[in-house]
Amino acid sequence: MKRFFPLLVVLLLAVFLFHRGVHWNELQTVLQQAQWSWLLLAVAFQAASYAAVTWLNEILLRHYGATVPFTRQYVIQLAMAFIESVVPSATISGTVLRARLLKSDGVAPDVATVTTLVEMALVTASVVLLALPVAGLTILQSIQGINLSHQTVILWIMAGVALGLLVIWQWRQRGFIRIRRWGVKRVSLFWDELVLPRWHRQFGNWPSKRIRQRGRNLAAKVLPLLREQPYAIGISLLGRAGFEVLGLGMCFLALGQTLPWTSLLVVYALTLATNALGAIPGAVGLAELSLTALYTRLGISPETALAIALSYRLTDYWLPRVFGGVAWLWLEREFPRRIQEGGRCPAGSD
Repeated sequence: MKRFFPLLVVLLLAVFLFHRGVHWNELQTVLQQAQWSWLLLAVAFQAASYAAVTWLNEILLRHYGATVPFTRQYVIQLAMAFIESVVPSATISGTVLRARLLKSDGVAPDVATVTTLVEMALVTASVVLLALPVAGLTILQSIQGINLSHQTVILWIMAGVALGLLVIWQWRQRGFIRIRRWGVKRVSLFWDELVLPRWHRQFGNWPSKRIRQRGRNLAAKVLPLLREQPYAIGISLLGRAGFEVLGLGMCFLALGQTLPWTSLLVVYALTLATNALGAIPGAVGLAELSLTALYTRLGISPETALAIALSYRLTDYWLPRVFGGVAWLWLEREFPRRIQEGGRCPAGSD
């Protein structure tokens, strides 16, 4: 049953869309009237987002004394995206591939693995920090009588930044330490007594104590890097998110739709959550149809929403993985020669 569940969801979404009135003749008209040149900019922005992540990896590797050419790291990032879609394993397949390929550049496997984990933690944290306030603004906007103007959104962002600075300032104060410990204790009890017993099969043997230990180990690796180059890391993460938002905006422009920047941020945050459905094995088409259903909530016709969803998935997901497949084949063909020509001591190894 689990094997056919994604297919069932895709069928239900397809029925929903056609029930909403997707007509092939109108879809054909929408596609003919589209300005597809905007998608070239979407592809360029997507390439720039990969460059931002590559720069982040370059910063992380440099911390361990490893130097890898930027172009090679960029190609490895594309190959990782391809492998993680072909062999879905919660990014494990991509991490293993990166450690293996960087070995020929003198990077020890443990250094390659740690920097990959730190990169994923930083990217995930940046996405969450963006999505949470956007979700809060969306909820407030849905409450009757609350109208969020651009000035209000800016004030909310400034308040969030001020709150973050206050937390950083008070982080090691005794009163704040007590609050932190109280919060961690409550969350741990909730996890151990309510969540884990109910979904033990899904989460396995991961009690709160084990999760806290893993979190401390990861923080011990992340915090020194953040103290060493906070601005460079922050700019790379901001660049990644900014380029992806611009790429999504180009897909809307290609189909004749314009969104205010506040609405575009909301749509981007919701798109990230929906786009993750595409990583489910056997769920080809699930993300595309889910995004179409999401975009129709903006008041866009089902035909235009479907065209936007397909355009975004093409530029954001499928094209990078096609290029990633070519990159993977080239890297695998080149790998034996680089190993033979290498032989230097891996950076970070004892």
